[in-house]
Amino acid sequence: MDVGLVITRIIHIVAGSFWMGAAIYLAVLLEPRIRATSGGDLERQLLNKTSKLNSLWITSAAVVTMLSGFALVSTTPGRSMSDIGSGGWGTMILIGIMTSVTAFFVSGAAGAFTAKLRRGLESGDADEAELAIYRSKLTLLGYLNAILVVVAVSTMATARYA
Repeated sequence: MDVGLVITRIIHIVAGSFWMGAAIYLAVLLEPRIRATSGGDLERQLLNKTSKLNSLWITSAAVVTMLSGFALVSTTPGRSMSDIGSGGWGTMILIGIMTSVTAFFVSGAAGAFTAKLRRGLESGDADEAELAIYRSKLTLLGYLNAILVVVAVSTMATARYA
């Protein structure tokens, strides 16, 4: 048994599970509840308390997931980077990589809209129409991110059977 491979796989699975779980939690549970708050002050307080910490943890989990994933590709017996995109396994891994990277950037865009929304609520300079645009884009990006992460995890999980 290759202990390094086992440890890398565990790190990859734990970080990927956290990333996927956090993306789903934010998109499906937390973000809609924050939007449903009746006052802008409560929404601002919740965003101030959660958004920076969420960003740090989710970004870290994404980076660890992707780096450990590349390490797995290069250290898995009988597999290498040159296999990406060819055959069943390589195609599934390629799809997983593409959706992971896309999810990473979508998450970054969602973070930018969260910051704009938070600043708009704090300063009071943004009108309700502008805040509504930030909220709707944030909602859309949150759902898109969650879907992309689920697709990435699904393709990676099924790659060994392809």
